[in-house]
Amino acid sequence: MSYFNDPSSLSEARLQAVQGYLELGMYPEAWTELEGVERAFPASPSTVGMRVQLLMKERRWADAFEESRELRRMLPHGGAGYIHGAFCLHELCRTEEALELLESAPEPVRGQAIFYYNKGCYQAALGRVETAHSCLMRSFDLDHNLLDVARHDPDLVVLRDVLI
Repeated sequence: MSYFNDPSSLSEARLQAVQGYLELGMYPEAWTELEGVERAFPASPSTVGMRVQLLMKERRWADAFEESRELRRMLPHGGAGYIHGAFCLHELCRTEEALELLESAPEPVRGQAIFYYNKGCYQAALGRVETAHSCLMRSFDLDHNLLDVARHDPDLVVLRDVLI
């Protein structure tokens, strides 16, 4: 069987095309390609996850949050539905809810650098500077590259002096 006759390979190739369009900021093309994948194959965590990412890039926070619920339902032990869902809530100015959702993530997610980074951002937004700093330091220990991200993150203005 050739690569292009294998439905799962074709689906994966088309999802890679969606990702490429997404990274290039070509959202209409990404949506068209994703809709083609969804017509050919039933909903999967990969397609729902891609839908969440596209909605987030378009800053359609409420829609992305709703899709993240489906992702959490499909992958209750995965991280993306929790991380993305919490971020959407934060962008909707529902930061306390974002923090609650993030903290409800499964244990493996709660050890990741992005978990601590986002938790630090939400804590900072809520005015809990010491807790935010502690969370951020933990994220930097796990992924030093996040320090550069933090230096430009508008959520972390209150901590800018200690992030230099």
